[in-house]
Amino acid sequence: MSQRDLIPKIVTGLPGGKVKPRADFKPHEFDQLLTTKSYRMWWSRAAICPCQNNDQTEQADPNCALCRGRGYFYYMPDLAVKDGAVVDAYGNAVEVNADNSAVGILAIKSSLTADVQVFEKFGEWVFGTTRATVQWQNRLGYRDRLVERDSVMLWNQVINCDGGPLIKIMGALSKAGLRYPCVELIYFRSLTQEYRDGRDVAITADGELEWLADGAGPPAAGSRLSLACLIHPVWIVMEHVHSIRDTLVAFKTTSKADEFQRLPVQAMLKLDFLVEP
Repeated sequence: MSQRDLIPKIVTGLPGGKVKPRADFKPHEFDQLLTTKSYRMWWSRAAICPCQNNDQTEQADPNCALCRGRGYFYYMPDLAVKDGAVVDAYGNAVEVNADNSAVGILAIKSSLTADVQVFEKFGEWVFGTTRATVQWQNRLGYRDRLVERDSVMLWNQVINCDGGPLIKIMGALSKAGLRYPCVELIYFRSLTQEYRDGRDVAITADGELEWLADGAGPPAAGSRLSLACLIHPVWIVMEHVHSIRDTLVAFKTTSKADEFQRLPVQAMLKLDFLVEP
C-alpha cells in the first residue's frame, strides 16, 4: 500500500461491471404478515405545548390546562379524519377513539427489556421499554402516544378525594383524580373504609369512577384513597424515528426504480408512567 492509498478519495456512482440485483424489501407483503402478530393501538401525535415558550427556563407551565404541565399535548395524526369517513391505503375504514384524539393502527412489539442491572446498561433500556414496528404509512414521531386497545395491566395510585360525585381522569400531575381511565376496579379503600365496584362505586363509559347513591358514599373532602385497577397500557415514543427506515430502489426490481421506498417504522417506546414529566 502506497501513501497515496491513504489519501481520502471521493466516489460517486456504482462500480463498473455487472452488479447483481438486490432483494428489495416489499412493504406491502410485510403489512400482510404484520396483521397476524400485531397489537391494536390508538395512536396520537405529540406537539410541543406553547406554554414552554418562556425566556427564563423554557420549561412547561405546571398549571397549563392544555398539556397539564408535561410540555406536550396530543392530537389526531390526520386531521382529515375529523371531517368524515376516511379509508386507509387498503380501503379499510379508519377507526377513531371516543374523544377524537387518536386513530387505530397496528403495531408489533419486540425486545421488551426487564434488566435491572442499571450500572451495566444505562439509558432508556433499563426497564419498561419495548420496540414497536408499525406499517410504513404510519410515520411515528418523538413523544407520540400509543395506547394498547386490548391488553390491560395493573395500576396503583393514591387519590386525594374532593368529596364530589365523580373521580375524574386528571392525568399525570394531579393527585385529585385518576391518571388513566379505569377498565376494571381491583381494590379501593380509604384509611377506614373499603369500597366495592357495583356497590359503592361504578365505572363510567369514560373510565371515571362514580359514587353510587345507595352505597357508602364518598369520604370527606381531603381524604386519601388507595386505588388498584386495570388500565390499558400507555406507551410514549422515546426516540426520534430515523430516516434510515427508507431505502433507495436502485435497480429495476419494481416499477419505480431510482426512487426512495418507505420501510416499516420502528420506534422505541416507554411506559408513560416511567417517563419523566
